[in-house]
Amino acid sequence: MKALPSLAACALLLSLAACARSPRAAAGPVLAPALAAPAGGGVFQTGVASWYGDDFQGRATANGEIYDMRKLTAAHPELPFHTLVEVENLENGRRVLVRINDRGPFLKGRIIDLSLKAAQRLEMAEKGTAAVNLRVLRRGGQPQQAQGVGAAAWEAEGVRGGFVQAGAFAVRENAEELLLTLEEIFPGLGFRVASEDGLFKLISPPLDPAACGQVLKKLSAHGLQGFIRESGTGPGE
Repeated sequence: MKALPSLAACALLLSLAACARSPRAAAGPVLAPALAAPAGGGVFQTGVASWYGDDFQGRATANGEIYDMRKLTAAHPELPFHTLVEVENLENGRRVLVRINDRGPFLKGRIIDLSLKAAQRLEMAEKGTAAVNLRVLRRGGQPQQAQGVGAAAWEAEGVRGGFVQAGAFAVRENAEELLLTLEEIFPGLGFRVASEDGLFKLISPPLDPAACGQVLKKLSAHGLQGFIRESGTGPGE
């Protein structure tokens, strides 16, 4: 009897493999609440990655966005939209962070379909496919009440200090694109997209003055701007 769920899962995967890619009904974008990275950077999935580009450029993705192959996005069969995934090319060790905004691939043995830009970052665009590891860094879902983790939650853990704000956008997708870059520059630091005053802002966790200075210096080195907000001015407070 215990084999029945596995058989049902196999049947579902086979039915998905038989489907051609087609735009889904538009689903409004949602923010990605925090998800702790797996202990020790655990691998979520291992398999073959492919990429898609010109043939789908400008067409609707499964979550209703317009596909742009120059952005760091990807299609996955089941991960929630706006999940942030680290993709590691096992052939050369290169890594890239992508946001899930589409469904696919539907070919047996392939686990993720990357944008052209993501494939170029992994140096697999010419070859077309590569063996990869996937690590989920933040799972997509409904936004939390504060649209991110506010200072109250961090202070409850005994952490106090200022915040670094690294950007503010009227369009959420633009904020999420910068979040991908910040995750690459500051792995594990925990920048969040927070909704405040009608804008989507990139906010760090509370940091002491020295750490705030180091973050600003590193932002500047990458051509990005930021400023320090004192404790007590974080979103959701």
